[in-house]
Amino acid sequence: MLEKKIENDYTTITEEDLKMINGFIVKIDNNIRVQYAIGYIDEKKFDDIKLEDCISLLGFKTNSEFKVRPPDILSRNIFKNCNNAIVTVDEGEKYSIYTRYMDEDKSLLVLGCPYSEITKSNLVTQILPHHYIVKGLAFCNVMIVLCIVYILAQKTSKEFINPIRTLLRGVTEIANGNYDARVESEKINEFLELTNGFNNMAQTIQNEQKENRKLEKMREDLILDISHDLKNPLASIMGYSETLINSDDLNAEEMKEYLTIINRNSYRANKLINDLFEFSLYNNTDYEFNLVKQDICEVLRQIIANFIPEFDHKEFIYDFEIFDESYYVMMDEEKLYRAINNILENKVKYNKAGNEIFIKTEIIDDKFYIRFFDNGDTIPEEYKESIFNPFVRTDKSRNSKTGGTGLGLSITKRILNKHNGDIKILESEIGTNFEVYLPLLRE
Repeated sequence: MLEKKIENDYTTITEEDLKMINGFIVKIDNNIRVQYAIGYIDEKKFDDIKLEDCISLLGFKTNSEFKVRPPDILSRNIFKNCNNAIVTVDEGEKYSIYTRYMDEDKSLLVLGCPYSEITKSNLVTQILPHHYIVKGLAFCNVMIVLCIVYILAQKTSKEFINPIRTLLRGVTEIANGNYDARVESEKINEFLELTNGFNNMAQTIQNEQKENRKLEKMREDLILDISHDLKNPLASIMGYSETLINSDDLNAEEMKEYLTIINRNSYRANKLINDLFEFSLYNNTDYEFNLVKQDICEVLRQIIANFIPEFDHKEFIYDFEIFDESYYVMMDEEKLYRAINNILENKVKYNKAGNEIFIKTEIIDDKFYIRFFDNGDTIPEEYKESIFNPFVRTDKSRNSKTGGTGLGLSITKRILNKHNGDIKILESEIGTNFEVYLPLLRE
């Protein structure tokens, strides 16, 4: 505290302050005169003195360890090394010295007191030996450190262990089949990233499970539909063939009629089996098409030309807008013919005589679009999402009056997907309108 007063204003230090430590303050000017003194010091030595006398005043021994220099260098060299020093006076007593050089008047301010005052025993040191105190302080420091470590451990356990436990609960839920399980984290750190990663993983697993269930349902429906569609023609074939075998009184006309029915149902069963094989083949991701560069406009004109007789037979009113110039796409001509053929067969089967058929081509953003329009019946709303699934027919009966297998549009979609294209139903209040697109090759 006295050191702070010396730094700020040494004149504020009182006799009472110095009495507590038996200390003194002496200010020596540049002429080696005592300019100011207070506290326990010999006032007889305040007369005109030399540097050596000043040193003697303070009780410094002028031995070989302390070389006195001429008075003109008092300003910085002698007492600067005595700042917070311990010196020995002539009587053998040690003093603690604090010095401050004052630049404003080139004087030296010295605060001193017996060293014994600094190290004087208090009540604690009188009761306990010094080394016990040191050990006690060391023990206290260790305990403080241990307490801090314990507090930090408790805090970090909440920060790290609790999020891990939350994630573990989420993992357990997923393992038990609860794919709706999600975890939450309020921390904006690595645990938040881990939580987001877990939730994304859970969402992916949930989506895959839904897709697997959907595929399993489709597989079951497919088996049922195949069984149903094969049952009718096979039953008819078996029935009429048994009649031919067991009846001896059939005339030639009846036999021909029965054979015609057997032939027609054999054709239906064979077509169903072929379509099913084709559908399964195109569903195989390992099956690749033989794609080559061809003029899509020319191929489209050839396919449509094959249907003109059927259009005329049903008295359709038809019109086509197909580009005269050539536009190229990568295609497997045989497979693409099958896809477009299925769409046109659909138009012939489900449109009444006299209906209008319109086919138009368009190019948008490097895609070649083919749109098929008619003014017949629209597809019921409940079938628009599933019309491209296998064995979906818009007629309620499954007697296949139109002769279809229910696989045509499914095969078309998979063929177009193999060409990196697609097909969809266009929204319309009149007719059933399809839109097909294929990626266009630019020269």
